[in-house]
Amino acid sequence: MPTAEQFTALFEPRGVLIAGASTHPGKFGFVSLHNILASGYRGKVFATNRDGSEVLGVQTVPDIDDLPDGEIDLVFVCTPKAANPELLRACARKGITAAFLTTAGYGESGPEGRAEEDELVALCEELGILLAGPNGQGVVSTPAQLCAQIVAPYPPAGPIGVASQSGNFVSSFLNMATATGIGISRAVSAGNAAMAGVADYLGWYASDAATKVGLAYVEGIDDGRGFFEAVRAITPEMPVVLVKGGATAGGARAASSHTGSLATNDRVFDGACRQAGVSRARTVEEAFEAAATLATQPLPAGNRVVVMTTAGGWGVVTADAI
Repeated sequence: MPTAEQFTALFEPRGVLIAGASTHPGKFGFVSLHNILASGYRGKVFATNRDGSEVLGVQTVPDIDDLPDGEIDLVFVCTPKAANPELLRACARKGITAAFLTTAGYGESGPEGRAEEDELVALCEELGILLAGPNGQGVVSTPAQLCAQIVAPYPPAGPIGVASQSGNFVSSFLNMATATGIGISRAVSAGNAAMAGVADYLGWYASDAATKVGLAYVEGIDDGRGFFEAVRAITPEMPVVLVKGGATAGGARAASSHTGSLATNDRVFDGACRQAGVSRARTVEEAFEAAATLATQPLPAGNRVVVMTTAGGWGVVTADAI
């Protein structure tokens, strides 16, 4: 399991390296560097590019070995799959302890990709690097003014911590935060969650002073018992709102091709959520509204609720909802 120090390197890095920076505006290596600069990140920004050209005012270097030692905590990887093992070894030599991989073609692509993903995890464990992803969208940390993503949304600061197996769901939550003004503390697209899963991120959020509530999206869980034991330990410290994809047979097949997730029986999952103290939402909108409420209102001391209404029907459906 990743350490607290590694999560700090991911969300509060002293310096960030974009590996595979590009001069092409449509490439991940351009967009991610642009977003880091545009968000006002306060740390040092470095970038590699095969030609060593200047990208968005940042002078790149062709080789990681040309970078200074001990000044970079996070590498944001936009390179092809074949380049990643040696790239991570070079990062470790520079003292980098967290890596976010946007690269796809791992566990979600089939048995061969799964084997390569397992090898990547083993390598990162050997090197002492937290692997976020692969096949992920990025990481946001408003206390650090960090937006290391391959898409644009950068939300207002606030108390909601997002951990999602879908990058686009992260974007949806960030857009809702912008629309409502109820902001985000941290957000991460877990991607294939090869080394760090949604529960791991939620666990770190629970100890994070900037985060009051966890907001999660999952598609499937390899270790159901482990997931819910972890979440059950979190909910007494921090409310958790969760929305799940893959609840139907068709959705389960789609989840497998999206992030390589194994679907779970939805009725069992629903019962486990209740036992773990998780607030399960049925839609993205409902999930954000619940998280926003928990983030901005006093938490109830118990489960004793009084419904007051001037119309009987609304009292009935409210009681059903409770």
